Amino acid sequence: MTETEKPQAFNLYFGDVPDRPADAREVGWIGTEGPGIAAAQWPRGPLTGLPMLHAFTLELPEAYRRKGADYPAIAFFQGEGQFAEEPEPGPSADSEDPFLQDWAQAVEHPMLARREDIIDGQFALIWLTAEEFAAGPSAPPQDTRRSGEHGPEDEGPNAWDTHVDLAPVFIAGREDPNAGLAPNELGEGGYLDMWDESAGAVHGWVDQLGSSDHLGGTSLPVQGMPEGLSPWYVEFNEFGGLNFGGGSAQLDLETETFDWACD
Repeated sequence: MTETEKPQAFNLYFGDVPDRPADAREVGWIGTEGPGIAAAQWPRGPLTGLPMLHAFTLELPEAYRRKGADYPAIAFFQGEGQFAEEPEPGPSADSEDPFLQDWAQAVEHPMLARREDIIDGQFALIWLTAEEFAAGPSAPPQDTRRSGEHGPEDEGPNAWDTHVDLAPVFIAGREDPNAGLAPNELGEGGYLDMWDESAGAVHGWVDQLGSSDHLGGTSLPVQGMPEGLSPWYVEFNEFGGLNFGGGSAQLDLETETFDWACD
């Protein structure tokens, strides 16, 4: 984005949302199928070894490609929960357990960024090349567990036990006075808070923003504003197999900020 270009925010529509605007265009997908990465690179829970649930893959507008032009898209995953325990024995290429053999072959994607919430829940962000984006949607790794073993006992979703139907993601422009500004509660940098203290309610312009799932602009957290958000973040509500206690999350594409809160 050049200095003369006006910063933009965008509304997102995860799934075939019926009230999306007519000019919304398809830019990705949700569902169990993920991006076109190698099966061995599919992110796994660090303790359980279970493959994480793919939440969405999204081709980003140019200004949001914070890793450069070589990485125009992202994929986001949620994995093991707060009660995850490491199996004993652990992954081993020599194990008689086919799951532990398979886990031992897993490797980290070179553009993987792990995120962890306050209760030790696991998440992953992968920056994708154009080729990896175009090669999806792709099935998760084959389930190698023997019957009754390595079940989902950690209160987190995974790609084998949580099925979500494939559906498109759409994007449309968002008329937002905070486009290009870093969200904060103090009005720093010219950022406008959504709350009108004098009226004891949100400002009228908040209702005109459209979808509460969006890229950039005004943040609408269900509890407090996370610290460290840049202008280049994704805010999205719980959908599909995601578990935010009915709330929403903020995932920054510039900083390492990630947070979610229940409703």
